This record gives sequence, structure tokens and C-alpha cells, in this order.
Amino acid sequence: MKRAAKEIIDVFEKKLTEKYNSRPRHSQVQMAMDVYSYIRSCRHSAFRNNKILFAEAPVGTGKSLGALVPSIIATKISDVPYKGIIYATATIGLQSQLWHEEQSTLIELELLKKNEAKLAMGKTNFACFERYMDNRKEFPTEEQTLLDLFFDKTITGLKDELIKEFGFDISFRQWDLINIPEGKNYQCDCVGHKYRRNLKKNSCLTITNQQQLLAAYKATYSGEKYTPILNLENKIIVVDEAHEFQSNFLEANTYRLRFSELKTMAKRFLTNNQMKSFNRINSKLRKETHRVYSGRGTIIFKNEDIKEFRSLSSSLSAALKKGTKSLHLQSEHHLSLSKVADYLETMLLSDLYKVWYEFDTKYKTYELCYAPKKYGEDLRLFLKRLSEKNALIFMSGTLTANSGTQKAPAIIAKNWYLKQEKFILQRYASIFEWDKQIFGKTMKKTDPSVSNPSIIYDANRHCFRITHAVIDLAKRIEGGILVLTTSLEYKDKIGKRLLDSKLKNDREILIQKKDESQNPITVAKFKQEGNAILVGSGSYYTGFSVPGRSLQALVISKLPFPIKSDPLFTIKMDEIISLHSENRENQIAELKYFLMFSKLEQGIGRLIRTTKDYGTLVVEDPRVISDEKVAKWFEERDINLHNDYVGMNKFYQDWQNDKITVNAEEYVRSEIFENRIK
Repeated sequence: MKRAAKEIIDVFEKKLTEKYNSRPRHSQVQMAMDVYSYIRSCRHSAFRNNKILFAEAPVGTGKSLGALVPSIIATKISDVPYKGIIYATATIGLQSQLWHEEQSTLIELELLKKNEAKLAMGKTNFACFERYMDNRKEFPTEEQTLLDLFFDKTITGLKDELIKEFGFDISFRQWDLINIPEGKNYQCDCVGHKYRRNLKKNSCLTITNQQQLLAAYKATYSGEKYTPILNLENKIIVVDEAHEFQSNFLEANTYRLRFSELKTMAKRFLTNNQMKSFNRINSKLRKETHRVYSGRGTIIFKNEDIKEFRSLSSSLSAALKKGTKSLHLQSEHHLSLSKVADYLETMLLSDLYKVWYEFDTKYKTYELCYAPKKYGEDLRLFLKRLSEKNALIFMSGTLTANSGTQKAPAIIAKNWYLKQEKFILQRYASIFEWDKQIFGKTMKKTDPSVSNPSIIYDANRHCFRITHAVIDLAKRIEGGILVLTTSLEYKDKIGKRLLDSKLKNDREILIQKKDESQNPITVAKFKQEGNAILVGSGSYYTGFSVPGRSLQALVISKLPFPIKSDPLFTIKMDEIISLHSENRENQIAELKYFLMFSKLEQGIGRLIRTTKDYGTLVVEDPRVISDEKVAKWFEERDINLHNDYVGMNKFYQDWQNDKITVNAEEYVRSEIFENRIK
């Protein structure tokens, strides 16, 4: 233990301080020692009680290296059984950042060699040379030359490498012409295929995402014959951005049927009278989808919808029985009808499954979805299985939404369906002082929107107001502005209005492209411009890091409360309703605020990345004033919200004249505990 502890301390006290010309971060070093102590303790039989480590480390702690440094050192010690690390992020954006930045740092620190790390992404993220040659003529000559070079020189065959290393901001349509598609058997011997096949081999570090981790889990434990892409035994598994994990877990356990398959079977085998149920369902769903601006979303089925599906299911089952007896029914049609009938029959086991409709009109994907209602039981089984054979670590800055010390373990136990003796929770202090680093701005109490907060449900009025706020802010500060929205409609409306404004002559306006998460080229451009405005949603709330002047203001369009059609939120509400006959409304409200505050804190974390960062936070939501819980949350986190910009100039001048110092937690080696996890 002492030799490894000294090596860990040396990395943070000497190597990293020299690299970044900075002082060690007390919380980061303590976290590293805790992670190492946890990994070492896992091998003792007295400890092996399926314990999991939850590390709540705020933005600025340095979670990635705080977990990776001790994990790599641990894997190189002979008496530790864990021979490899799987590091899983929630977003491909952060996965790419880790691959290009943290991996390079670990190599520079001589903790890792180049060939000891792998980047594991989904199948469709890899390029296939055979498909490229089939579709090469679809690309202009200049792009053909670049792609020829890529296939000749690529190390991984990944889209990430094509964008980052070759500078080709390939569109989704173009990438679909050259990637390895789902469900089709391309097995050429190009780099992409080879690299993907080699992911199954052990390596010191595999940087992946949560979706791939869950796919490997299903392949390992489902009993199916295909080999998982990741080996989930005797590993140190680190799940970063753990606040996103449960949504990904639900997605991995969701079963889907294309609505077109149901439509085909209904038209082929049902009588005109039997088709009435299908037509009613189809008509209702078409109306609902046309109301959704973005053209994609979910619709939770109500009892009357389920009743229609039951009628439809009975008719299809009867047609299947009749067809089974008939020699005239072709085998392929029989199999299709059997599949659809079985799916509906299972889906309608209302005591067991939650049912919804998921659609994306652009890609013309319309699906019936269901997932087990025993969500908590399945999650608990996942945690048990993985922690039996691996050291399992979950990390996030908002695991408990920064609740008090006494409440925090109970929140983890409730949210992750665990008994408290089954996990360890370690929490680390923030290195930031938000009262010094953030100038907060919101509405005046006399603003009509405060007494009538319905403005947030009028997209046109609200987006007009937000655009005006961004334009006003852009005139007052010199640095870059990030606008975070909670919907694609807001993103598009605000983005269009900004493009139409005179600001585009002075500042680059960047808008998250449709159907994409963080684009590395967009992020790089935002950093380079120094005064650009970026409008984004979804993935930009987390894993997005732009320190310094390039991100000097953050505008949050609306408090990110969960929507009622979110399947995970609905399933958790159902759990509350079934378990709490009394006080259920308070329990549901508590869940709603917990999820919102967790995401809000992640969003605010985009603004302040270091102790030298400062900036303006604008929240254009009247509930910041009218809702006591929200107002109290800002107050407890020392975010001072002003109702005008009086004092902001002085705030910036004080920073620029070095009059403000953030008293980050002092690093004291004697106060670092080597073995507080036993």
C-alpha cells in the first residue's frame, strides 16, 4: 500500500503540477487515494459484500485523473486481481475528450503506453472500406481524396478520428454511406473491422460509453450466443457522468417493434371491422406526433389506448391461430404475424411492463416500446452482478444533488435501489466559490411573468424574450456565450433569431445541428473564436468543458424539469404510487425537483471550470423568483441573483484587475487519508 500511495502522491504532487504549472488539488488527491484504497479492499473476503463506490465529486475536482491514475497503478500490482480498466462515459463527446486529452496525459506521465488503450464505440461509429468503395461516387472528388487518405492512414477506423485527425466534418447522411450498419453483415478486413474485433481482447484501459457497457452486460448475462464487445470480469469499471446512467439503463432494457410491422400485419390479416381498433390508434398517434415541434419524442399510452391494443391483439392472435391451420399462409408471413402477435401479447401484460410510443418523423422511425416495470429490481441485479467480479465505481458531481451529509446516503440508497451496507459514498468539497465567480441575473420580482409564469409554455414569446436577453448580454461582455435550452424547438427558434440579428456581424453564431450531440468541430470553433455564441441542448448540459474567456456567460432558457412523457420519470412515479398510499404527491414532487436540480447543477457547471473562471449566469425562468424551493436552492449554493446588470461591470473589472481570489481548498499532504475505505 505504501509504495503505491507514494507513487500516486508523486503523480499529483510532482508530475501533474509540473505539467500544468499548478498546485495539487486536495480533493483530487484524496479521491485518488480513496479509489486505490477501495480497489485494494475489494480483494479481501471480509469486504466482498457486493460493495460499490459512489464518488460525488463536483466540477473542478478532476474526477477523470482522480480515478484513472490510482486504477492504472493498481492494475500493475501483482496481488490485485483486476487486470484492466473500463471507463464508461454518458456522452460520446466526453468519451472523445478522454481519448484525446486524458489518454495523452497518462502517456506523458508514463503511466500508460500508446498501445495499452482502446476506444470502444458502437458498431455504427466505425467506417467500413467495402461500403466506402460501394458508395465512393456519392462523394465529391475533394472528399474522395480525403477519405482515401483516411482509409490508408487510420488507426481506429472511427468517425471520431476522421473528424479530429483528418478535419472532415462529415454529415450524418454521408457517414451512413460508409459506416458499418446495424443488422447487415459486412466483414471485410479493413482497419475499422479489425479494431472493433480486437476490443474483445484485454487492454490496460478501454474508454467506452455507458451504452456499450450495457450492451456488453446484456450479451454476458442474456444467455445469447454472441460474444460481448467488452470483457466484464476482473476489471475496474468506472462509470462517469453517473447522473445519466439510469436513463441509459432503461434504454438498454427497452423492447421495440416498428409500427410499420404492426400496420402491415393488420392490413394483411384483419377484417374491415377488426381494423377499427388499429385505425383509431393510428389516427390518434398521427395527430399527437404532428403536434410535436421537433418531430421526435415519446407518448405514454393511457388506459383507453391499452384497451384498443387489447382488441387489436385479440384479433391478430385469432388470425394467427386460423393461419396456423391453413396451408395457404406463406411461412414468412406466418413468422411475421407470430412475431407481432407475441410482441403485443407480452407488451399488454400491464402488471409487468410500461408501454409507450416513440417516434422520429425525420428518420421515419415509429416504434411501440415497452420496458419492465421492475426497473429497480433489474438495476439492483445489474449492480450485484458487476460488483461481484469487478471493482465498480460511479462518479458524478450531482449524485445526491449536493444534499446534506446526513441525507446523502439515504438518497443514494433510494435512487439506486440499494441497502446502505451495499455501497460506500465518498463526497468531495468543491474548489469553487460561486458567490465570487458567478454574477447571477434573473427577472425582477415586478416582472409580469413572475406573477403569471405561463410565459414558459408560450414558446414564441419566451424565445423572443431569451433572444433579447442574449443580445443584451452580448453587448455587455466580450467573451463567449453558451445558451442551454431544454428542447429542440427552443434551440431552433433562438438560434434562428440570433442568426437574423445584427450580432452575426460581430460574433460567430453556432447552433447544434439536428440529430447530433456534441460535434468536436463545433466545440473547437467555439473555443477558438473566443466570443462566439453557441446554442445547444441535451448533451451540452454535461461533459462540455470550455474554460476561460471563450465561455464567459451562460444563459439557461428554462429550468430543466423532467417532462411527463419521459419513460424513466413515469416508471419512477409509478413506483412511488404503488409504494406510498399516503404522501405520494410530495414524493413525486421531491423526485421532480431532485432530477431538475441535478441537471441544473450540471448545466451551471459548464460556466465555471477552474478557479480562474468567472462569468455571468442568466436564468430566464420566472420560477426562480416565484418558487420558494428554487430560490432556496440558489441561495444555499451562494449564487447571488440580481434583477439587473448594475454591478456587473465592477464584477468583471475586479477579476481583470486581480482583485478577486478564490480560496480553493488548501492541499495538505498530512490530511490525506491513505486507507479510509476498508
